[in-house]
Amino acid sequence: MLKHSGILVAILLSGVASLAQVSLRGKVLSADTHQPVVAANVYLSSTSIGTITDAKGEFLIPRFPGGRFDLVVSFIGYDTYKLELRSDQLPAQLEVLLQPKTHELQEVIVEAYEKDGWEKYGKIFTDNFIGTASFSQDCKLINSDAIHFKFEKKRNIIRATADEQLIIENHALGYILKYNLTRFEFNPDTKEFFFQGFPFFEEMQTDRRGLSKRWIENRQAAYYGSITHFMRSLYRNKLVEQEFEIKKIVQVSTDEHKRVEALYKTIPKGIRTRQKTLITGIGNEFTVKDTIPEDSLAYYESVVKQPDKSMVLVNTLLNADSIAYGIDSFTVGLLFDARIQVAYKTKRSPIEYQRYFPKNVFTAPINSVIYLVHGKPVIVLANGSYFDGSELMIQGYWAWWEKMCTKLPYEYWPPPKK
Repeated sequence: MLKHSGILVAILLSGVASLAQVSLRGKVLSADTHQPVVAANVYLSSTSIGTITDAKGEFLIPRFPGGRFDLVVSFIGYDTYKLELRSDQLPAQLEVLLQPKTHELQEVIVEAYEKDGWEKYGKIFTDNFIGTASFSQDCKLINSDAIHFKFEKKRNIIRATADEQLIIENHALGYILKYNLTRFEFNPDTKEFFFQGFPFFEEMQTDRRGLSKRWIENRQAAYYGSITHFMRSLYRNKLVEQEFEIKKIVQVSTDEHKRVEALYKTIPKGIRTRQKTLITGIGNEFTVKDTIPEDSLAYYESVVKQPDKSMVLVNTLLNADSIAYGIDSFTVGLLFDARIQVAYKTKRSPIEYQRYFPKNVFTAPINSVIYLVHGKPVIVLANGSYFDGSELMIQGYWAWWEKMCTKLPYEYWPPPKK
């Protein structure tokens, strides 16, 4: 069992370390000619902290925030450069060598892009990249012509690439988002998708008080219940205070179903009391009056109510210490087996999300399912960022919600709730 103190130590130490802000200096050169690359974009991914290189290819980020970030350098005609940096281990002078995109020309010759790709796949791309939440109606992709599509028949995958930064105007949240897309894949049969890249935020300016107020309200709506909100709460061991509930999901075979059913029949009915409150997902909540452990009783009841070979939600709340542990002064490890359901109790499923399901199915608070693809720990930081994102598989509400139309920079923190 993971210790409560481990998370607290990481939080206390990171609170001291994050106070010290240092500068990052560097120079960007072309890898083939070693000449300076002028006006290259240099930024910390998922933030609004960045700059461009000067006539000598040099750059300065004067206030590197405490923590761990991906430094991204991009320029048209070159591969996007990424380097993971920690504020307590910054180099005195960083030299970045950008590689020309010569390999892309060879790839185009072997497998040409589809000429009418946007007409065929544009809606699939915007639905799964920008999103279909209400905020998406106020989002505009400025340079859709920079996106190229290929359909891979063997894998049954629609793949999208971009030869320049994608520019998205999010008038719902008040940001101009510049995104270096490195990967986008969509399976039209399973509806599974995956995209990866590096966003940079520029805050929109307005003199209209009404619009400014709307941005503030929309940003709060986008934040609460998001995966960033969850990760920050997990890092600080405040899942309960922040209204999150986590439960384990287990897969039950036919033999296990029969075993549990036989055990459950031996438990006298008098030692368990059915409560009126319906729990999101599967089954009901119980209290124990005798010697049967509460988690075992909840598991038994969940199993006997489900068909054979099913996924069963165990009606026992988990705490942060059961899935997370402190690593060092900056990081917390997220590590668990099986699948975990994460519910945010104070937010109902949006109408746009409910349209994907039969009527009257999602009237309960929003919930998502997460699991580790290879069983390796995911690193979580104080600002809610986590590494490596490809290790954490997300299903349910977050898979629908976490798109560009709802994305916020890591510097964003909501005002205290009234």
